[in-house]
Amino acid sequence: MKNQLTRHLFAHFVLLLILVFIMNASAQQQNSIQLYNYVQQALKTNPGLDAAEQKVLAVERKIPQAGALPDPQLTLGLMNLPLNSFAFDQEPMTGKMISIMQMFPFPGKLGLETEMAKQEANSEKYKKEEIENRIVTLVKKTYYNIYAIDRAIETVETNRSLMQQFVRVAETKYATGSGLQQDVLRAQVELTRLEDDLIMWQQKRKAISAKLNALLNQETDKDIPTTSRELSAADRLPANANLAKTRPLLKAWAEMVGKTETGVKRAQKDYWPNFSIGAGYSQRDNLKNKAVMHDFFSATVSLNIPLYFHRKQRAKVQEQELNLRSMQSQYQNVLNQVKADSAGIMAGLERNRKRIELYKNGILLQAKQSLESALSGYQVDKVDFLTLINNWTMLQNYELQYYRALADYQISLAQYDFVTGRKWMNETE
Repeated sequence: MKNQLTRHLFAHFVLLLILVFIMNASAQQQNSIQLYNYVQQALKTNPGLDAAEQKVLAVERKIPQAGALPDPQLTLGLMNLPLNSFAFDQEPMTGKMISIMQMFPFPGKLGLETEMAKQEANSEKYKKEEIENRIVTLVKKTYYNIYAIDRAIETVETNRSLMQQFVRVAETKYATGSGLQQDVLRAQVELTRLEDDLIMWQQKRKAISAKLNALLNQETDKDIPTTSRELSAADRLPANANLAKTRPLLKAWAEMVGKTETGVKRAQKDYWPNFSIGAGYSQRDNLKNKAVMHDFFSATVSLNIPLYFHRKQRAKVQEQELNLRSMQSQYQNVLNQVKADSAGIMAGLERNRKRIELYKNGILLQAKQSLESALSGYQVDKVDFLTLINNWTMLQNYELQYYRALADYQISLAQYDFVTGRKWMNETE
């Protein structure tokens, strides 16, 4: 009876291994939507990126405004109209007047204001690029978290199937008097725990999938296909980057520093006056006494006098200079933080790379050898089934940690790409 049960259990175990292999191969074939497609969809449909694009377009509209002259002033009026008759042909000085006046800022002012508007627009473009990179990073991080969860679900489902087999074996042995009740209870508790773990991982996948769907601007409950087991190994680390030239955030800050520097020059221009040029035309009617009245033309040039420069213009220049120092200090602070983040992520990349090598070339090989040894011993009744299950579970857990390390490496690489401003590549490149 025991030998028949052993052979029966062993056959089920081998069949389960084959089914697991087929299941994994099928999962690879069914994973039709790859990370690249998710990223491209997010870049096309994410509302946050669209909002940033509209902000860039709005700020660019400031450029022509900044370089435009102030609106001219048109004046219509009556001159010397007598109150006793309100007649236009009674007095020689009575007339109808029309004039126009245009103010011209001192040369260089409009050019500096245009330059400031362009620098602000450039800053917004880099901010939009920063948002784009952030969205790409979030998509990649979410995808790799789903990848790790999928591997966890596969592990739990495999262990659950094996434990169901063990429960039946333990119950059969106990019924025939060759087993212990505690083995049955232990197997049932373990099976219940696996059921609970499966529910937990499935709920986590739903939550993470909802986040990915939100990034893709689609219904949060839309199904996300199972990810493939295959993931590129960590065989290299990214090269160090010139952060000031590659990170959009830093380039945006540099543009704002430049705008503030231009603002200092613009404030200095206010020491110089603005000019206003005007022209007027007065029309007069011929008088009642037949006197011919000729029309008048007049022209004016005026300028403002920066008489109170010690209270206004000088203080304005000082204000802009202080703003510049503040902006430069903020830029340096952001640069230092980005450098620190880059160094920290690089350390994490190196740590995960070593973990992957350790699991791939050491722990997993040893666990597989241990499982093979347990299988051989089980066939000749030198190893009990619980030991076999423990070896299988150990291998599955190590594989799960290996896939988690792979996912963590890819997540860290995505974070490094974001922090340094590197253009992302999909995992096959």
